[in-house]
Amino acid sequence: MSINVVRMADAHRAELHELLLAENWTQLAKELQQNSLQVFTQYVALVKGRVVGWLEGTARYEADAEVPGFPTPWAQVNYVLTHPAMRRRGIAGDLLRHFAHDEYSAGRRFMVLWHDRREDSGGRLAFFTAHGFQPVSGTGLFGIDLPQLLTGPGTAPPGQ
Repeated sequence: MSINVVRMADAHRAELHELLLAENWTQLAKELQQNSLQVFTQYVALVKGRVVGWLEGTARYEADAEVPGFPTPWAQVNYVLTHPAMRRRGIAGDLLRHFAHDEYSAGRRFMVLWHDRREDSGGRLAFFTAHGFQPVSGTGLFGIDLPQLLTGPGTAPPGQ
């Protein structure tokens, strides 16, 4: 199976909207329709030209957003989603590595995410810890140095 990760374009919006609704992510589906998500970096994973995954992230620059030991700017993962029928095939990992590669190239050296305790996030945390994310002391965040994420076990440069 060939996975192609690209920056999201207007041509992907309808399929992403369907995927968000299928996963009951109705608020994000509404925001997508209202163009509210365009301020964030977004990638889609394509298999045979169909959207099977999505990642949204951003860069943080604010001084009040500093993580102890990791000055801004740093990258933040907001959402990662894989079509249920396509899970456990490396799609989310490919999305994460593409985002990490682009953020590293743009000068960011650290990536974080918040642990969302309102949802069943066991699978989410297992995914991110398998990629090297660890709790950042005293913050409620999970983080990783981007060089570690990009060179860790089982990783390959984007597109390989």
